[in-house]
Amino acid sequence: MSSSDYRHLIDEASFAFVHHKLIYDDKGKAVDYHILDVNRAFSELTGLKKKDIVNKLATEVFVRTGFLERDYFSLFEEVAYTGIKKVHELHSRELKRWLRVEVQSAEKGYLATFIFDITKEKLIAQTSQYFLQQKMGEPDYERLVETLAEITGAKSVILNIIEPNEKELTVVAATGSKKEFDATSKALGFDVRKRKWLHDLKQFDSSPGKRILRLGGISDLHGVNLSQKQVDRLQKAVKTGEIAVARITKDDRLQGHFTIIMPENEQLRNETLVDIFTRQVGLILDRNRTEEELRQQSNLQEILMKIASNYINVPLGRMEETIRDSLEELAAFAKADRVYIFEYDWDRQFCRNTHEWCAEGVSPQIEQMQRVPFELLMPLIEVHKKGQPMDIPDVSSIPDGEYLRDHLMTQDIKSLIALPMMKGGKCIGFVGFDSVRDYYDYTDGEKALLRLYAEMLVNMRKRVELESQLIVEKDKAQAANKTKSEFLANMSHELRTPLNGIIGFTDLLEATPMNNIQKMYLENVSISANALMGIINDILDFSRIEAGRMELHPTRTDVIKLVEQTMAIMKYQAVKKGLRIFYEIQTDFPRFADVDPVRLKQVLMNLLNNAVKFTEEGEVELTVGFESINGRIGKLFFHVRDTGIGITEEQRKKLFQAFSQVDSSISRRFGGTGLGLIISSQLVEQMGGKMGMESTFGVGSTFFFWIPAPYETVEPNVGDESENIATGGKKNL
Repeated sequence: MSSSDYRHLIDEASFAFVHHKLIYDDKGKAVDYHILDVNRAFSELTGLKKKDIVNKLATEVFVRTGFLERDYFSLFEEVAYTGIKKVHELHSRELKRWLRVEVQSAEKGYLATFIFDITKEKLIAQTSQYFLQQKMGEPDYERLVETLAEITGAKSVILNIIEPNEKELTVVAATGSKKEFDATSKALGFDVRKRKWLHDLKQFDSSPGKRILRLGGISDLHGVNLSQKQVDRLQKAVKTGEIAVARITKDDRLQGHFTIIMPENEQLRNETLVDIFTRQVGLILDRNRTEEELRQQSNLQEILMKIASNYINVPLGRMEETIRDSLEELAAFAKADRVYIFEYDWDRQFCRNTHEWCAEGVSPQIEQMQRVPFELLMPLIEVHKKGQPMDIPDVSSIPDGEYLRDHLMTQDIKSLIALPMMKGGKCIGFVGFDSVRDYYDYTDGEKALLRLYAEMLVNMRKRVELESQLIVEKDKAQAANKTKSEFLANMSHELRTPLNGIIGFTDLLEATPMNNIQKMYLENVSISANALMGIINDILDFSRIEAGRMELHPTRTDVIKLVEQTMAIMKYQAVKKGLRIFYEIQTDFPRFADVDPVRLKQVLMNLLNNAVKFTEEGEVELTVGFESINGRIGKLFFHVRDTGIGITEEQRKKLFQAFSQVDSSISRRFGGTGLGLIISSQLVEQMGGKMGMESTFGVGSTFFFWIPAPYETVEPNVGDESENIATGGKKNL
């Protein structure tokens, strides 16, 4: 990754970034730091312009932001000394923000600080905690609208509650400028803060799955029982941005709306947080209906808030553990015996189980659920495509003969719910809850909260992808620099020798008449050029693999013919050295398989070439085998055996390392880049297989690998003279 690309990635990041260098006093204690760089998000967060910050001392510019309210110098000094990342939360009184600060040090004395604004998440958690601690009774509606205004940045928020007759909406709280409310009241002829509306908002209520309706502006308000004349007067009196209506529901029953009015030329943001907040408000408004239900759901909500906080703060290295813990916690309150997460692979048309928790005595299913074809779970997939959960209170109610029924009953499942994980309108997987011991019918409130957990998983995945991308790009940059250094150190001799050969023999050829000597020189030129081309090709392949740019192109391939052609190419080198070379193909080896023929041939050529190169007398043998996996996909095995010099245990440690050979004497004697085996090994891994070796020093070596591939068998035609059909016998060349 180039420095410009990395710079662009940091500049466009949603989190704030500061690069700084510590300043020490005479006793070696950190007393200040120089600000070397900040990104755009930092300036937006603090209001400090980059030109006024960079190359200045922290004590000169950060005091008024509240960043220096604690002893940061000792913390920065510890990170710079140990190299261990530190993470903490703080509240800036000056910025009126909650922040999560991550401090890292890649070079001693230099620090990189990442700052994430978690104010809205904190605000939701604090508001939820506040209402949960209140006694049963009418909630503090004013606090609700004030909190939502702070979350969204709205200029006004109005809370409308549905009356018990379910025919009227009443404004119970509003926040915003008194001047604008007065102007609104004058334009409409009534005070919207003391208004009962007829509840005929069908455009808001007709689609339960659409929780937030975005209006273009005041011109769209005629849908709330305002005349066009009133709307026109209001448009002249008040300037607004986007207007949104956020539904408040409980068990999919509409309880009211938040009307969110944004400042002029601004649109509603933080829609996910608004959704979370309105779901919580739905619980608050309905808390008096069923105290026991509220207690249960509050506990579940508390777990979700804890999980959400964990997902925000947990390091990537502990993410898998955190997900498993969250599954166990949710299972206790959802009365589930098995909880799991599946990912959908729409390109390859299968899904796989990535995480699972099972109660004691309940059999795990994760190993059997790794490549489940879509056609086996089609009813589930069709529901998830629409963004809807699959809720089956009684598995036995599924009609006899349907695969889904048989599939679930073989796992002893009595009831289940599977909630889709939606990303950008596309289902990327689902989280499921199985009831094995007893039947269980989830309430609408429980479904809503479990659906929220599915949304948390999607957001967590986004965070993992972003942070992983940063880590990967950083590692790639470091790896590229290391590879370049190794290349310059180890390859200079190998590059100079062929080039000197080309130049030297070309000069001699130019000064000599065309005779036998001239022909000999010309042959040496060709040998040197070919050697150089081999080295360059190895380096290019290795560079592509290291950069992640090596692409495979599987196609229907006659594998037996490919083996025969490869052996025919190697015959010349083997015969020239006086070696016997032959191959044997297993009798049931399929003729056709979906592989990348170019890369498979490259791996075989490399192994066979090494076998011939390191064998002075004796033989080289290629054995080709096959093992079916499921009747459609099988493993293709390849073994290359030689009677060459062999490899010691100590030498094996260097065998698959880039730019290395087992010892320097071999490098001088046989040449080469030392890249062949590592390239072959990584190509095999990219194909989904694995490479290994066995060797006895002084006796010989066997290199082997296998790759998975879809295959098909073809019966030979009568009279077919082709040797492409395996006979099971050894074939000498």
